[in-house]
Amino acid sequence: MKYNKKSVAKKYKPLTRYSKQWLREEELELMLNKPDISEKWEMWLILLYVPALRVSEARNVRVLDLNFENQCIDVWGGKGKDISELQKAPCDIRILKRIKRYCEHSDLKPSDYIMYSQKSKQVHRSHVYKVINSIGADVGLNRKFGTHTMRRSRAEHLLDRGLPLPFVSKYLRHKNLSTTMKYLDVSVADINREMEKINDNIGNLV
Repeated sequence: MKYNKKSVAKKYKPLTRYSKQWLREEELELMLNKPDISEKWEMWLILLYVPALRVSEARNVRVLDLNFENQCIDVWGGKGKDISELQKAPCDIRILKRIKRYCEHSDLKPSDYIMYSQKSKQVHRSHVYKVINSIGADVGLNRKFGTHTMRRSRAEHLLDRGLPLPFVSKYLRHKNLSTTMKYLDVSVADINREMEKINDNIGNLV
């Protein structure tokens, strides 16, 4: 009997919190701790994950955009912004220092792009996609990741650790909280954690 594979796949889509757009924390650690990962590729993953940069933003980051005074990365021309408009993406000071060391190891000048294909030349987003998926495949993660995966994973992990949604929204530099709410999933674990904070009176039923 013939059947439509697409309709069957859609009907029986696995009920899993982490689709191809998410990385569990342990999966991210596998990628970052890959024994033979180059320092360059490691920094690409960190730059996309920790400050939750869009790939279009990460590609534009130059060494001089590492802002140690404000513990952030200066982002020029973010989504919906003119190239002259500045936003600040929070970044742990330890990560900033780690990226700075990499820049020194690579002899990058202040005006050089941190994510580059050749010195002073921006990497193409398609190459970033290939690198992320190559690392994932090498550590046994047999599914495809988009260039947005690191950003979404960071947001999910912050929520899992209890950072309130409005702060996560600001971290992602979303204009509206509703954008963040559409962007993220709410899991059974999230619901159970919040239920523990209220008096549900469920004990009266048992």
